Amino acid sequence: MGRVLAGIGIVVNLFLPGIGTLIMGKWFSGIIQLGVLAVAWILSVASFGILRPFLLPISGVIWIWALAGGILTYIDRSNRPPLDRPRY
Repeated sequence: MGRVLAGIGIVVNLFLPGIGTLIMGKWFSGIIQLGVLAVAWILSVASFGILRPFLLPISGVIWIWALAGGILTYIDRSNRPPLDRPRY
């Protein structure tokens, strides 16, 4: 089930960075991603677009971080042996 959640997390991170990370069970990273993204969006709207050239790259970095983290989590969970098989 870990790979399935990681795959769903990757797709969700494409649209809402941080939410997919939370779905994958990475609470700390997900909360940080959501928090920074929310602050960037709020500041962008509150400044009437004046700060947008500075905040847009921050949003891009958060999006890339969330997507890369999701892909690495999927790869990590793909390489683990299934839980129902005994390890020798």
